Amino acid sequence: MYTQSKSNFKQQCFRHIKNKKLGGVCAGLAERFNLPCWLTRVLALFVFLKFPLLTVIAYGVAYYTMPTK
Repeated sequence: MYTQSKSNFKQQCFRHIKNKKLGGVCAGLAERFNLPCWLTRVLALFVFLKFPLLTVIAYGVAYYTMPTK
């Protein structure tokens, strides 16, 4: 019988309801990539300042496509 190890397991992104500021997208991405929430939020802010329209569209798509946890 073949068993998958944890390193081979594909991790999925979720929106966090409890650890959210706007929609939980940054908190979910932080957990997925094992980063602190504040860092993903700061990075999202910097990307928003450089590409505002693209960031709003990407955040909206992520908000509606990512399942909640």
